[in-house]
Amino acid sequence: MKALIVILSFVIGLALTSCGNTPAAEEKKVVDEAISDQASDFQQVEIIGNTVVYTHIFDGILDIKTYTYEGDECVEVERVYVFPDQMSALRHYRRAIEKAELYEDIQLFKNEIKYNLKEQQYKLETAGLTKEQLKAKFDKQIKDVKADLERVKRDCKDCK
Repeated sequence: MKALIVILSFVIGLALTSCGNTPAAEEKKVVDEAISDQASDFQQVEIIGNTVVYTHIFDGILDIKTYTYEGDECVEVERVYVFPDQMSALRHYRRAIEKAELYEDIQLFKNEIKYNLKEQQYKLETAGLTKEQLKAKFDKQIKDVKADLERVKRDCKDCK
């Protein structure tokens, strides 16, 4: 839990120091809610201006995908991972470099990895979807995962 709070504090700091970053207040709100819920697995998707921001926190890793739209078309996807330690970040960085056909502008900053998805890659995920439709797609996925988890918990007699 300590690692999660450290990671989230780092992200809040990044969000608050970003020049002209209008989604910063929204990101801070998302992170604050995740901390207050003490979530070990947190997923949320929001439309902020001309972007769809998908946030997933799992196993101490923060994963933020930002889909930037011009009108009804996605024109860029940036992905940022924040890992609990630099070694984990380095392993992920190496995997990203090995898959350079999918990503561009791959950067490593201590325990943070940042890259953009290449057009061919993000078009597979967003082709024909408006911001609202992409958000609805992610909302459904999140809802389905939560329902599956609840079903497993309910059906598992030995789970406590």
